[in-house]
Amino acid sequence: MAVIKNVARLNARLKALIAHSRKNDNVEVTVGYTANYAVFVHEVKRNYRNGEWKYLETPARKLVKELGRIVWKSVKVTKNLGTALVLAGLRLQAESQLLVPVRTGNLKASAFTRKKTNQ
Repeated sequence: MAVIKNVARLNARLKALIAHSRKNDNVEVTVGYTANYAVFVHEVKRNYRNGEWKYLETPARKLVKELGRIVWKSVKVTKNLGTALVLAGLRLQAESQLLVPVRTGNLKASAFTRKKTNQ
């Protein structure tokens, strides 16, 4: 039979982790574009010379596993879900900016990653 030593210490650590994760439950990160025509360009299928429509959705689908790994590794290191989500959001933002149909201009520059804490 296996013997588990330091059970009290383990229980205390688990309680601390649970309390810490509850503090982070109300964190959300949004990645998007603020240009007034961003939704139109994203949703209306067209053949663009440079880039493509669905410039945010496509990389989100493609990177889902990588974004999960970023969050997982960051939480292990920083113990902060908000920071982890921002890092994943910034990765998604960078990838989506590569697909924005307009190489220069307002749309590409309007990309953002924003953390919001709900109280």
